[in-house]
Order: sequence, then C-alpha cells, then structure tokens
Amino acid sequence: MIANNHSSACKYDAVSSEETAVADPVSTALPTRKKRWIKGLLFCALGVALAFIAHLVLLLKLAAKAFSRGYGWGSSSAVIYDGECDTANRTATGLHVLINVIVLTLTATSSDCCQVLSAPSRGRIDVAHSQRVWVSIGSSSFTNIWYAPRWRKMLWFLVFGTSLPVQMIYNSFVYVSIGANDFGLLHAPKWLDQGSASFDRSTSASFNVSSDFRDAMGMSLKGLSAEIASGSLQQLDAASCTQAYSQGYQIPRSTLVVFTEWWDDESNLEPWTCQTSQNHGQVNVTGSNSKGNSYPCVLFAQEQRKSNGTYVTAGFFPEYAYIFDADNLEQIHSCYSRTVDVSCELSCSLPIGLAVLTCIGLKLLCIIIAALDRRQEIILTVGDAIASFLGRSDPYTLNNCLMTRSNKGHPRSVPTAFRNDYPWVSVFSQAVPFRQGHTPPPQPKRIHSARQRWYYALPERLFRFLLLFKVSIMVLTVLAFVLPNYISGVDVNEGGMSSSEQRINSIYHSKVFLLNGGFIATVLCVNTPQAVISIIYSVYNNTLTRLLLASEYNKYAVEKRPLRVSFPTGKQRSTYWLSIPYRYTIPLLTLFTLAHWLSSQAFSLVQIVPITIQGEHDRSRVTVGVATSSLGMKLMAIPVLVALVAIFVLMFRKFQSAAMPIAMNCSAAISAACHPPVSDTDAAEKPVVWGEVEVNVASLSTALGPGVEDFQTECRHCSFTSQGVKEPGPRILYY
Repeated sequence: MIANNHSSACKYDAVSSEETAVADPVSTALPTRKKRWIKGLLFCALGVALAFIAHLVLLLKLAAKAFSRGYGWGSSSAVIYDGECDTANRTATGLHVLINVIVLTLTATSSDCCQVLSAPSRGRIDVAHSQRVWVSIGSSSFTNIWYAPRWRKMLWFLVFGTSLPVQMIYNSFVYVSIGANDFGLLHAPKWLDQGSASFDRSTSASFNVSSDFRDAMGMSLKGLSAEIASGSLQQLDAASCTQAYSQGYQIPRSTLVVFTEWWDDESNLEPWTCQTSQNHGQVNVTGSNSKGNSYPCVLFAQEQRKSNGTYVTAGFFPEYAYIFDADNLEQIHSCYSRTVDVSCELSCSLPIGLAVLTCIGLKLLCIIIAALDRRQEIILTVGDAIASFLGRSDPYTLNNCLMTRSNKGHPRSVPTAFRNDYPWVSVFSQAVPFRQGHTPPPQPKRIHSARQRWYYALPERLFRFLLLFKVSIMVLTVLAFVLPNYISGVDVNEGGMSSSEQRINSIYHSKVFLLNGGFIATVLCVNTPQAVISIIYSVYNNTLTRLLLASEYNKYAVEKRPLRVSFPTGKQRSTYWLSIPYRYTIPLLTLFTLAHWLSSQAFSLVQIVPITIQGEHDRSRVTVGVATSSLGMKLMAIPVLVALVAIFVLMFRKFQSAAMPIAMNCSAAISAACHPPVSDTDAAEKPVVWGEVEVNVASLSTALGPGVEDFQTECRHCSFTSQGVKEPGPRILYY
C-alpha cells in the first residue's frame, strides 16, 4: 500500500488522453487462452435458433394451409380455417401462447447478448481508469456500448433493434375474423301479428308483394310465413328487438320482421336489404329497396321524446325524408328474428410471418458474429470484477477504499484538504487523466453508522424516474379497471352470448374500434400495449439488477462468501447466469410472459367479414379493427401491478451491513475496495470478506499554522480479502 502525507489538496494538471492512453491489450494480442465467456453467447444463440425453428415450422404449416386455399405469400388475410368460433378462438389462443413463448425467449436472449456486448474487458477498464473514467459492471449500460468499437456497437443496436418489430407485429400474425350478417327487414302492421296463418293469408290477399322479395329477404313470402309458423324465427318483444338490432354489426342474427302501428292504407309490402358499412370509424347500417331508396336501418328507443315505447325509424319508408323527426317514428309492437350460428375464420398474415422470420434470423446472425470477438476476459458480473481486481490490483484506485458511486472523489465527511480536485466521471469527454507514475492521493472517509435501504443503490435520477414511472403504472392500472365502463366502440357480441360465456378473449365480449389507417396501422395500434409491457419489463429488470447487485455486494461485509462469478474456479460458485438469481428471474419472466399473453387477449386484431343475404362472404367490405376485452384489460394489469409492488417492497429493504460502501455498478468503486494485504495471494479463488485489514497506512497530517505542530490523524484501510478482518469503526478514517 502506497500512502502520501498531504497538508494541502493535491492538484493534477490536465493532460491529453493521448499522453496516458495505452493500447487495449485485447485489441492487439492474439488469443492465448480459451474465451470462456463465449459459452453464454452460445446459449443465447441456441435459444434464438430454437425460436427461429419454431417460428419457421409454424410459418410453413400456416402457409401450406393458405396455399391450399389459393392465397400467396403477399396475403395479409390468408384464411386457414373457417367454422365454429370456439374452435377458431381456441386455436388462436394456443398459437398466441406459442408466440409469446417465442417473444419471451427472444427478449431474454437479447438482453443477455446485449449485456455481453456492452461488458468491458479488463484491458478496457484499465484504460478508462487511467483517465478517471469509470464503467458499468453487471448491468446493461448504454454508455459502455457508446464507447465500444463501431462493429460491436452496430451488433448491439441490431440485436436490440430486431426485438422491437417482433413485439410490435408478432401477436397479429394469427387473428380471428368474424362473419357479420346482412339481413332482410320487412315492415308490417301490427294487426297482421295474429299468428302465422293469418299473416300468410292477409299478406297474400291485401298487399302487393315486391318482385324482388326473395332477393331482399333471402326467401319468398311463403317461405317466410312457413318459418314463422314452424317457430324457426324467434319472437321478440319491443325492448328485446331494439336491443338486438340497435348495434352496428349483426353477428348472431339475420332476417327481421317488424310489426308496428300502420298509419296509412299503403298497399305495398316493401322488403329492405340491410347492409353494414364503415366510414371514418363510424358504422352505418343502411337499408335499400327495389326503388333504389336508401335509409338508415337501425332500431332505437327514443324515451326522451316519447313517454314510453320503442320505435323504428321512419327512414324505413321513402315517404318521409326527415328520418330523425320524432313525429315520424312508429312504435314497435313486436318482431320476429332469425338466429344464426356465428361463423368465424382463423386468418394469418404471411408478410408479418416473413418479417418476423427475417428479424429472428438477423438476430441469430448477429449473436454468432458477436461470439467471434477476440476479447479474452470480459467482466460480466460484480463477482467477475472483484475476482479480477483481487488477482491484479488497480493502481488508479489506491487510497480510496470507501469510494462509492455517489461520492467518487467528493468525500463530504472530511476536511477540504483531503478532497480530490479531479473527480471520477463516466464520460470520456469530461475525463482528466492521471499523470503516468503518479499515485492517487488519499481520499479518507468514515463509514456509515446506520443501515441504508436498497433504493440508495439507485442513481438519484433513476430513482426519481422510477417514482414517476410507478405512479404512471398505477394510473394505467386504474384506467384498465375503469376505462372499459366509459369507452365507446362497436359492440359485436352483446346480446349474442350470456354473461357466463363471456371470456378473457376480446373476441367473445368486445368492443371493436375501427381505424382508418389500414391493416398496418391497426396492427401497430393493437400491439402498442405489447411494446409498453416490454418497456416496463426492461425498467423493472434494470432496477432489479441494480438492487440485487448492491445486496450481493453488501453481504460480503457480513461473512466470508465464495465469489459468485460467471465461470468459477477454485471455491468460486456460479448458480445463475449474469446478475439476477433464478428465484427472482423466473417469477419476473413468468409475470411478464403472462402480461404479454393477457395483452394479446385483451387487445387483438379482428377482421369483420360481411355475409350477404345469400350467405356469401363479401370481402370487398371487409373491416379491420381493434377488439378489446374489458375483462382482459383488467387481468392484464394484475401481473404488472404485482411486479410493481414486489419491486417497491425490495427497494425499502435494508442492507445487512451499514459499514460497506454502496458501489452500485461502478467499476472504480469496486476496484477501490480490492486492495488486499500483499500476503493475501490467490484471494479471488477463496471465500472472501470485506472489512478492516492489517495494512500499514500512513497517518494524515493537517497543518495548523506556523509554529504549531501538525495534527496527526490515524487512518486505516478496508478491503476484500480471504484473510481475517475487523469490523470498521465509525470514528476512524479509512483510505
């Protein structure tokens, strides 16, 4: 240990980086030993390769079914199944589970690969420390990669960037299309509602039947009468009739016969063909007749303008031009409605499948290229850093054993005379390098006497951001529970299912929001919650990593522990990869996998395909929208809220030791704590502990003035060591 007596602050002249820069040994030396860190990248490559194969098999199977129906690779709406909605939805749900597992695999492997790419080598750390620049250890750092070589920086951005398109479009690779029925509407006076036989005789004898009756209604008048007689058409009262036919799309119903008060001795019995169309996000149900007239075809209750009763718009009848005039409304007596089996299609977007395949393949290629890096030793975890610095001490961090990230060079508990005028920084442009051959002056500090909470391990700006972020998450959670009661959209299933049949899936109980931006805009809108959840996961993962790094580091002040490193030797151990133990990783990944899947159920791409009176699919009027599930939205918020509470609880836990400084992820602070006694050889491969060690350090003298003897302050030293230690005292200065 080298120590200097200082009676005044030491000042170094700024020198250029060229004066002190040394060649990074990893950039010039040929490989001399096996790159152990490559094993982690190979595991990442294996995970991405499995995801690539799984998606490729899925894509080929769906493409084969699409090709058999006449679709090509350019089809964004290739039908692979049509039939019962339950079957279509169960299949879509199962495929979305597989899709979210693939997304989870890509997210986890991308995170690990990005950390490997941004991890510094020991040679790079030495160069940085020579310029008073610290680098991040054990957690993802944009600063680290910013100063990396250009090719590694490009790989980092590609590995990170290929995840975003997958998250924004993959869940819309497979989606459900619902058939919406056009329907024929027949308006008749209520005195005809005396039974089917009376209806048949009366209409045949008293009214002129339009020649296009069959085309408009899908059957002849005689056939309609027979269905009423046989009970094939369901009789509804006025309120039920209005509720069933007041919506934009008719999913479970078709033909409608309405009996109202007849105000004129009109002799024609005019059928109407009602079709649903979408314009600027608004759903219009328009009826047309043989005369070419077109009117709104919706039943509604106008309780504010009339004292009671339910009404049909006068727009059904060409004699009245003012369809919203309250005087031109006819009160509904009853109606007959045809219920039909709801038909659904399972569709896939082959261009989305190809885009996802390209992103996964590019990610795999980048990871393989990253494994060709010639760096011999990289520092992935705090344990790796401690082992490296114990094996070869860093001369640039001498005399500062209580350095923390928050006071690198700015000790506030000692006289100004002992302060460092050139603090450590994390940006090279602000660096003030050490002069070659100079030893850092003593930076004496006192230990804390009270145990601090885990959130002190977070930088102040990150802590403020987290508080704001958590408030935002809580607001979003409240909105997820409250908003479904107030949002307005097109109901596609109301009245078609009982409450016991309404499920998480947005197709079963949903409001559909119709957009004007086309298929791609709708896909991006649907998957925006997926991107938000991924951002939340990244923030939580980064926060959890920092908290656990600090906790693991602090435990070495309590008892001797083997170093937890990426690739153990001697008595070292490695029970998890990178920085987070499995007992934290698995629950976190499970929660966010569940959140991703619930998001795919709460918000889904839905295609509404009109079915004509003749039972044919009219794809020229297809509408694409965002289907939302109120139940799914509420359940989606629960995993995110659970993770929020868990992180919040962890932040307020206390460290076990009050004495040990909080190094966070700062390489300089970790290095400063790794100057053991000279006799402690091979300490890194043995169980180590942090505390006061038997090292002779010079006392610090303070000049009190002319003719007065300098005041001597006894100092001691703390370090990681495999030997015995004493517990540091709060009244002693350490450097």
